[in-house]
Amino acid sequence: MTDPKSTENPASPVADQGARPRRPGGTRRSVLSKGRLAAIGLAVLTVAAVVVTGFLGYRYAEGRSVEEARESSLAAARDYATTMFGYDADNVSEHIDKSMSVLTGPAKPEYSKLVTESNLAAEVRKQQVVSEVTIQDAGVVTNTADTSKVLIFMNQSVTRGKKELVSINPSRLTFDMRRDGDRWMINQIEVITDDTFRSKIEVVESLPPDAKPLPGQQSTAPSSAPAPQPSSSPAPEPVPVP
Repeated sequence: MTDPKSTENPASPVADQGARPRRPGGTRRSVLSKGRLAAIGLAVLTVAAVVVTGFLGYRYAEGRSVEEARESSLAAARDYATTMFGYDADNVSEHIDKSMSVLTGPAKPEYSKLVTESNLAAEVRKQQVVSEVTIQDAGVVTNTADTSKVLIFMNQSVTRGKKELVSINPSRLTFDMRRDGDRWMINQIEVITDDTFRSKIEVVESLPPDAKPLPGQQSTAPSSAPAPQPSSSPAPEPVPVP
């Protein structure tokens, strides 16, 4: 007779392994890993957005500060020129003091020397000089947030002894300015004359190879004729350029 216990199949290791329940921790770790990656990606995007926004804000603020400097330095230069070159017997000393207060660098000793050597205040009072300034035009040549170069076109009319007009002097000058706190200071003054303007122009003896002649001008082709022999008489002096 067969033993009933012998007919029972012994537990198979494979069956036991297949029937073993899953650990719930594996799924949880997978979900947590995806969530952590999403959080890291969101943090990176947030940081990048903050950096880009900050950079654009800085560039905008920098552009605004340069534009504000252009406007304020231009207004200051017009006011300084009117005070410096416009005066009469009653306010000449006050105008000199105001002008000195906005000068710095090499401009200050140069202006002080000019005022002292010409004895400006005393002569203006003695001769009853009236100098009136009209700013014809002015513009900023170049500037940053803290520096500015302003070109001024002005007319200065001068009378003496309350008589008729003595002279009208059209002038061009530049102020090299720098910001000192909340106001602009003149670091250098340059009066532009025809000579100084001409000195800034580079004169060349020959045209560059790719230069094109102006309309109406004929280009001079090289001639095969021999060069003229030097004369025994002295050559004339060149005509001075006006």
